[in-house]
Amino acid sequence: MRNRKQGMYVLSAAALATALLFAGCGQKANRQGSANSSETGQAESANEARETYAYQSEEADSNDLRHFKDAAGRDVSVKKDLTKVAVLSTDAQSYLYMIAPEKLVSVWQEPKAEDYVPSAYANLPAIGKNKASDQKAALLSYQPEVILYMSNGNEKETGTGAMADKLQADFGVPVVEIDSSFAGQGNAFRMLGDLLGKRERGEELAAYTDDVYRRVTAVAEKEKKKEKKLICFRGSMENEVLLKSAKTSEVINLLADNVVEMQGTEAQQRGGSMILEAADVKQLNPDVILTDTANFLNQMNSDSSWQEIPAIKNTQVYLIPSRPHSWVLSPAQYPIGAIWLANTLYPKQANFDLEKEIQQYFKTCYGKNLSAEEYQNLLSPQENGQ
Repeated sequence: MRNRKQGMYVLSAAALATALLFAGCGQKANRQGSANSSETGQAESANEARETYAYQSEEADSNDLRHFKDAAGRDVSVKKDLTKVAVLSTDAQSYLYMIAPEKLVSVWQEPKAEDYVPSAYANLPAIGKNKASDQKAALLSYQPEVILYMSNGNEKETGTGAMADKLQADFGVPVVEIDSSFAGQGNAFRMLGDLLGKRERGEELAAYTDDVYRRVTAVAEKEKKKEKKLICFRGSMENEVLLKSAKTSEVINLLADNVVEMQGTEAQQRGGSMILEAADVKQLNPDVILTDTANFLNQMNSDSSWQEIPAIKNTQVYLIPSRPHSWVLSPAQYPIGAIWLANTLYPKQANFDLEKEIQQYFKTCYGKNLSAEEYQNLLSPQENGQ
């Protein structure tokens, strides 16, 4: 196994929101067992563990400012009626397209036509395409009234408010942190609805995502005794793996045993990076292998060094759908990613009608009625091999 040691990437104050700490050291892969309980019990415990978000007072002070508590417990003073919102990641951008696209003054990346973004909001200025040194000035030029911060999955500051505080101090604009977890997705939409004056829409999205979470969690709990060992390859390096400790491993950890673990401090575990060669994978002997890159899937299926791995011999290698973004690794796509992965790992037990589930997701979240052809295209590898 090869690990990389890198320093903190700081692109700019704006890009702090997407900074990753890579500090891998002394790594080895381990296996971890899981407990078992009934399907009904798990569904109930999932509800009990997550209290429903309580709407906050809409009262404003003499300056027309509302005191709002964000997901990190920070008290943020924001305008009562927000109309100009900026984001610092594609994850936050995706959530805003779902709940209040008309309030966006800028996005992080330009959406593709297949992202199902209404044409009226498809040409907003993309801050992330600017040079790192120009991102802050570009964002502030659109005079946002609030910036939404949602972690990209690996920052050690996630949920602590530390990164949001840094960003707010640097930009001089209120920054509200939103929960990026699958378990907290329903409450994230409720909070966004509360913040942006879209409570009804927030509740619609929350009810949908909470329902998916409950159903997938029930399948996961039912399969705990025979939970499958899994390795997930991701990214442009192709044989870089998703660590069990990574925040974006939440859906995989829910449904499987991610066997790639790292020793070290919490920060190293959350931000480290690991490369696995065929011999490493053979030693770990996963039941299932995932990848988000079509080129790497083809390599595993054709390279003799990979053909010795049982999971590949048994055709238990799957390409993660990635339109609009990775279904398993991107918060906005967690509902369909969890449904897809449950069906992939446990088809008899999950027994979800995948086409109907995907159609429901796009209808509820994007207001898009998928045709049969569009559904098939979502599951097809993209032309660029990703």
